Amino acid sequence: MERRNGAWYNKFDVILGIGVLAVVAAGVPWLGQQLNIAKNVRSRDHAARVAQAILDYHAEKGQWPAADGQPVDLAVVASAIAPAPTEGTMMARGAGRTGEVPVDSWGHPFVAAIYNEGGATAPANDVVPGAKRAYRMAPPAGATIVVVSPGRDGVLQTDLGSLAHVGTPEFAGDDTGEVLHGTGT
Repeated sequence: MERRNGAWYNKFDVILGIGVLAVVAAGVPWLGQQLNIAKNVRSRDHAARVAQAILDYHAEKGQWPAADGQPVDLAVVASAIAPAPTEGTMMARGAGRTGEVPVDSWGHPFVAAIYNEGGATAPANDVVPGAKRAYRMAPPAGATIVVVSPGRDGVLQTDLGSLAHVGTPEFAGDDTGEVLHGTGT
């Protein structure tokens, strides 16, 4: 009799083990999705900080770091980016030294461009060079800053120029980022 009970318990243990493995296996894709969502959120935050660094550059130098519609050399503006308050790095090799390019949550460099239809060249706001501020600046009227993360696959699928000319930006594929439109403040 004991042997039958023992065999029954062994079968139950195997069935229970298979059930636990099935539950864990079902949770793995969900966990992966949650991690990607978190990386997208962090990349959007970093893209916003890169856009602010471009505005800081404009405020301090009185000119944009690139011509209208041309890619911005982010190594030029990287020193204006404050250290990340969130976990994870934003720089390819450090935290904002000259020559380092900001990267997204997957380690891919951001892509940025400025569209300056209004021809604005004056600083966005009256900012003392090197002064810290507790508010976000807005681009001058007619200027739009677009910063895009190529996402998990590292392939830029979004046309930056189209983002600059729509009210609500829609990123293609797994791209994400920030678009700052000038409001004329």
